[in-house]
Amino acid sequence: MRPSKEAVLKAFAEKFKAEHAALIQSAKAAHQAATHEESKAEDRHDTFAIEASYLAAGQALRVQELEKTIEEFEGYLAGTVQHPAIDAGDLVSYEIDGTVTHAFLARNGGGTRLQIEGATVQVISPTSPLGEELIGLKPGDEFEVELRGQTKTYRIRS
Repeated sequence: MRPSKEAVLKAFAEKFKAEHAALIQSAKAAHQAATHEESKAEDRHDTFAIEASYLAAGQALRVQELEKTIEEFEGYLAGTVQHPAIDAGDLVSYEIDGTVTHAFLARNGGGTRLQIEGATVQVISPTSPLGEELIGLKPGDEFEVELRGQTKTYRIRS
């Protein structure tokens, strides 16, 4: 059973928002650890403050990435546009080896999977091998992708 595009967009947006909120709290804690008075190095071998600052910087970058992802998914939700051919922002169902798989094409959030309305949906980036092949196709089209040394044939269902 194919989940509705609206349900897919809402579920992924909520997942990314929850991850964003948790990461902001973690980034704040890392920043406080890096700048706290007790974190000052006691000798040249004490690297706690430096390590905490690297962690805080990395988390701040991930927060920015998640903000872009949330903005993208909310944009899709606000203005769902149907394209004559597959493009970013589309929910795609394809068949491989008799199994139907559902994917949402998005520039951000690639690899994320959720169970939505009884089906697994994965975010696929248009720059991934599978995403590159999907762009521009229509229902009924077939294409091949080589992954891990094996060539697989896919058929677009919807």
